[in-house]
Amino acid sequence: MTYKVIQWTTGHVGREAVKGIMRHPELELVGCYAWSEHKAGKDVGELCGIDPTGVIATSDINQLLALEADCVCYMPTFPDIDEVERILRSGKNVVSSYFINARSWGPEVQTRLIQAAEQSGVSLFGSGIFPGFANFVAAMMASASYGFSKVRFLESVDLTHYEAIANYANLGWGQPPEEKWRATNESVLGTYAECIDVIADLLHIPITEIRFDYESATAADDREFHGYSIPAGTIAGQKCQWTGMVGQEAVIELEVVWNAGKGLQPEWPVSHGYTMEVQGDPGVHTRVKFVPSKSQMQGGRPADLANVVTAMPVVNAISAVCEAKAGIRTYADLPLIRAYYTAK
Repeated sequence: MTYKVIQWTTGHVGREAVKGIMRHPELELVGCYAWSEHKAGKDVGELCGIDPTGVIATSDINQLLALEADCVCYMPTFPDIDEVERILRSGKNVVSSYFINARSWGPEVQTRLIQAAEQSGVSLFGSGIFPGFANFVAAMMASASYGFSKVRFLESVDLTHYEAIANYANLGWGQPPEEKWRATNESVLGTYAECIDVIADLLHIPITEIRFDYESATAADDREFHGYSIPAGTIAGQKCQWTGMVGQEAVIELEVVWNAGKGLQPEWPVSHGYTMEVQGDPGVHTRVKFVPSKSQMQGGRPADLANVVTAMPVVNAISAVCEAKAGIRTYADLPLIRAYYTAK
């Protein structure tokens, strides 16, 4: 069966999603939303650096929602809750890289989206690499052990090659460390806490509380990355941890370490990927590291791999989401999501 897909914007992640949709044997691109006027009226292939697709991007939402499409791949710069609800109520499934189960958006918003999906008979699914796919892998590791007592997950990354590092300004980067950044990070990064929910659902862990911890690191000297300035003494790194508690016992630990170069105060080790551990019988340790493709290296853009690994868990889930029960769905609800081999 072929599922017809509308791509919602063609930014860094959206462009990679389009490439994935075009290569997927079960998916057909039938429409594309252009957020900016200069993209409207252009072939999606031109916007994404690939051959012409025959699909013309438009900023006319009514036109897009009138299409006979099964799913919208939703990847704007910032999510719009009213927009997501409108898409759902048009009878289209939605997959996105912006949330996991929408709990962090608040109970009122989560209820609105659940009702919109259920009343329209469609599903809403969120993923990405992390939050999303990588923490799903961490949960799956526990199936090789019995009597496990804890699942630990660490993401550590040096962001100096990330072109959109300015996006971290809203987390306090480039600004003096203050107590307010703790609450800001807990709110802005709320999607990471949703991963605790999914791991708990997958592993039948009766979580009673989710705790959040935050620590910032400062630059010892003035720095600039891709046009964004980080003066000496301002925030240039951070460590966040979400802990799923069962009573007073920490059973799920998710930790994120982001640095903008070396020589920070304090300085945490960076492994450039994901380290996962299951404490059980036996214990299981896994390391996941991504390697730029030959084309990314030749093009001088190795950091582009981050956009690919964010987009593809979402794209590869489309078929399963279109067949899923109506409502908000996570990895705990869907069958095993698989990729498809396609010859070069």
